[in-house]
Amino acid sequence: MFSKVINIIKLGRMEHGLLAAITVVASYYVSGGRNGYVALTLLASTFFAEVFLFVTNDIHNINEDRVNRPNAPLVTGVISFREAYWLALASLVLSLIQVIPVAIGWANSLSLIILLVALILGYLYNSRLKRVMIINNLIVALVTSLTYLYGLTSVKVIMPKSSLFMTLLFLTTVVATLGREIVKGSLDYEGDLRVNIRTVATVYGRDAANRVGSIVMLIAVALSIPLMITSLMVLGEFSPLFMLLVALTDSLILFLSIRIIKGDLRWFRELSLLAMGLTLIGLMLCSLLIFIYA
Repeated sequence: MFSKVINIIKLGRMEHGLLAAITVVASYYVSGGRNGYVALTLLASTFFAEVFLFVTNDIHNINEDRVNRPNAPLVTGVISFREAYWLALASLVLSLIQVIPVAIGWANSLSLIILLVALILGYLYNSRLKRVMIINNLIVALVTSLTYLYGLTSVKVIMPKSSLFMTLLFLTTVVATLGREIVKGSLDYEGDLRVNIRTVATVYGRDAANRVGSIVMLIAVALSIPLMITSLMVLGEFSPLFMLLVALTDSLILFLSIRIIKGDLRWFRELSLLAMGLTLIGLMLCSLLIFIYA
């Protein structure tokens, strides 16, 4: 029984769901939201939306996983397809729990549009668009970054300053994640070739993917400058903490870009995640400070 639970957690990548859920709640508080019930529904909604997308990803990509992830729960048979389908359906239904605070007037209806866009884009990626060059990377970047807009649009009355700040954070994260996904195609080159996934690396070569990905990530660094300036208006006295962590993110991205152009991808996967995680930590810490002292 314990082993079954562990494999269900593994199938749904529930640690990712929890992180995404915390990101949305942090975005909600930074954007001016203060309703605890709305925050709880956002936490649950985001978590189950992530579980739905990860489970359906494994369902639709079972042939690829037999090559790239032979220990995946569906590949080993520890979790049956019937169980995976029921888990996906239950998670999809629970992800729509945000309907409740919207229906009773405690949350903005725009949040449901953002949620539906994320669910639809994520499912299309899983079912058919994963093999379409650039579109696959772009969808991953969009769905990953929509967490910020989901938190923002859940606030009953959206303030212009908060909207500008969260939109810039969304755009910066989209561009940074897109660059990371393009470069990551070089690391996944052999596996992607075997299962006919078209990426910049498999179509134009690893060097081209590394150059394009590096340029895109450098654009994200440029976008982070107005993001940091805007944070002064929204985060107030806590903005120096956020700016410090964004600056650390930029430093890591600049370092990685130089190494990538030289063809050195060692530690790229880990350090690029760390770089983006630093900005996320900055947002979470500021939201916690706002929650405590605001």
